[in-house]
Amino acid sequence: MPPSDDVFDATVPAMNEDTIDHHCFGCGNQNPSGLRLRFRPLADGGVWADFTPTRDHEGYMGMTHGGILSTILDEAMSWAVTHAGDLGVTARMSLSFRRPVRLGQPIRVLAWVAGRKARAIDTRAEVRDVETGELLASAEGRFMRVTPEQATAWREAYGDQIDDSAFGAAARRNAGLS
Repeated sequence: MPPSDDVFDATVPAMNEDTIDHHCFGCGNQNPSGLRLRFRPLADGGVWADFTPTRDHEGYMGMTHGGILSTILDEAMSWAVTHAGDLGVTARMSLSFRRPVRLGQPIRVLAWVAGRKARAIDTRAEVRDVETGELLASAEGRFMRVTPEQATAWREAYGDQIDDSAFGAAARRNAGLS
């Protein structure tokens, strides 16, 4: 059962709104073709974002391309890992598409960390219709925590602009700095 609508407060600042200027297709603010997803925290530790696909995201006539939905699910799981205090990269992901997502149909993605074992971080995500709550797609993913060297390199590449962000906190943790 999806959380009730009262937990989705769009006035809560997005955790990735002003943190990193980069070209990530899923969440980057410098990619003119990107999705520009903005994730907000859930009280239970997960994350959520809303998105409305346009003609630019079309697969079959009038339907959102499955690769776009895959990207949305993957990006959400990655931000759930970051919100939980780690930086991770996708090791594997499995998807179930349950219903077509129509162009112009407002959707909400939710993601959370389901478990951890050594460097492996297991995640889950769902795409639901904003209006009805109907489950449209779901994913399970395994992320691998990045090495301290990789976390340090990302922290140095992005500089001071990330220090007060969820990404910055995860980078410091994975680099062994906190």
